[in-house]
Amino acid sequence: MQYLIIEKPYKFVRPPRRSFVMWVIAKLRLYRVWLKRAEHIFKYEVRNEHRIQASLDAGHSILLAGNHCRNADPMAIGELLRAINKYGYLMASWHLYNQDKFSGWVIKRLGAFSINREGMDKQAISFAIKTLVDGERMLVIYPEGSVSRSNDFMQPFLDGTGFIARSAARKRKNGAGSGQSDKVVVHPVSFRYHFIGDFEACCEHSLDLLESHLGLDSNTELALLKRIARVADGLLAEREVEYLGRAQSGDCYERIENLVTHILAVQERKWKGEVQRGDFIPRVKSLRPIIVPDLVKGFLSDEEAESRRRDLYALHLVQQLSYYPVNYLTGETGKVTRERIIETLERLEEDLTGRITMPRRFRLVIDVLDAIEVPAEKLPRDAVSDPLLDEVRQSLEKNLRESAEELEAYEPDPEV
Repeated sequence: MQYLIIEKPYKFVRPPRRSFVMWVIAKLRLYRVWLKRAEHIFKYEVRNEHRIQASLDAGHSILLAGNHCRNADPMAIGELLRAINKYGYLMASWHLYNQDKFSGWVIKRLGAFSINREGMDKQAISFAIKTLVDGERMLVIYPEGSVSRSNDFMQPFLDGTGFIARSAARKRKNGAGSGQSDKVVVHPVSFRYHFIGDFEACCEHSLDLLESHLGLDSNTELALLKRIARVADGLLAEREVEYLGRAQSGDCYERIENLVTHILAVQERKWKGEVQRGDFIPRVKSLRPIIVPDLVKGFLSDEEAESRRRDLYALHLVQQLSYYPVNYLTGETGKVTRERIIETLERLEEDLTGRITMPRRFRLVIDVLDAIEVPAEKLPRDAVSDPLLDEVRQSLEKNLRESAEELEAYEPDPEV
């Protein structure tokens, strides 16, 4: 399971205004080398890039807001930027700069600036707003804030995207911008990954690995979806034993909710004094800024530091379990496709073994949607949601529903 805590003080990383490295990588499409090797993307298609060109021609400042279903998304945006021959600044989680020295060096020179996930990052927000006010480059943000891991569904949007866009729109309207237009627009950008590999080989590889990890006998006579359900049950039972003392029985999704509710209740009582309400992911993200700061400062005893690491691991588990969409493979939330099956097996591999080894292959379709003008007015304090982000989300969801129609439904072998 991926673990994203960097135990050192945060320092804002600003990208260079000009970068020879970026020019070379964009010109030669070297990002494709990494995407092929690390994310198994072999083919690309960019649709409706003319919509961005129309906004550029009008002099608008542009925010690109994409769904974030895979780790490939931030690098793959390079395919779109190359298609319109423009550069952008990309907001990227600080942990990406700390994986290794080379990755941190490259990410910075590709136009990414850091954002601290553990609290209010005024420098990152100011840089993002200034990017939109100046309008020299486009700004790329993934409003979900983390990888959803499901191409058909998105996680709740973070509020920061709307604040950045509205603040920039207000400043441009007041004459702070340098372009021919005072408008800021959002272009939703959808990422749709089409599976083009050997489906049977991928499923067999992944299931053999997962069954071996869980100590289950391989049962190739069992129908594919039932075999996946057996593995998922095994993963869930491991976590239930770890946090509840024993494996539970009943519906898988009800068990996930019960486990997540239990872990959150323990953590919220410990760190906030009482159990909170609301969606699971925002509750996780509200706890991390309480737990992390003292840990990264290095002032804690070894015992307390290790205790906090365990708490953060538990919260990460809550987040990962919450990313399993309910009834994703039952047909109740849309047709069951090979893509949904591959996604589920990838998640199970990552959650059980910490990495994905399945020999999958994808074709990526990037679709630019119609521009949405950003209002210059501040969002009312009592607003339940931001109408701007609601419209961006609805646009993306509509596109994802429509693009899902291009996918073939999985048809199990009738003899199995």
